[in-house]
Amino acid sequence: MKEVQVKVPGHSYTIKLGSGVIKELPAELKRLNPSSCLIATNITVGSLYLKKATDLCNGMCRTESVVLPDGEAYKDWGSVSAILEKLASMGADRKSVVIALGGGVVGDLAGFAAAIYMRGIRFIQVPTTLLAMVDSSVGGKTGMNMTAGKN
Repeated sequence: MKEVQVKVPGHSYTIKLGSGVIKELPAELKRLNPSSCLIATNITVGSLYLKKATDLCNGMCRTESVVLPDGEAYKDWGSVSAILEKLASMGADRKSVVIALGGGVVGDLAGFAAAIYMRGIRFIQVPTTLLAMVDSSVGGKTGMNMTAGKN
């Protein structure tokens, strides 16, 4: 695994690169010490990795999940609302963490929801596609589409 330190004004963060980086979730959660975790994923990725991610997180914090429909067509207010409602129903607070498990759509939606829940809570990206690895997970691009156009 390779680590890259990203420095931006007033803040820095680490990007971990490599195969199987999902196994680093417990160490990252230990560092963050969250009160709870919400894993946001879609039906396709969730069927492959959600149980593993949940098992890795459960030892570190109370972990719940929200599984969204798959595809760009669902990058909308309905999906953002589903994430926000799940955070609220589980009692997520300012020390909670949202984990995006999936491709660019999941990363964009989960990051956007984390940014607006309680005026911003912590967020971890676990991208599962090459595009998500180089597009939405580096640099913090988040958003959702509207009927007037793409995010």
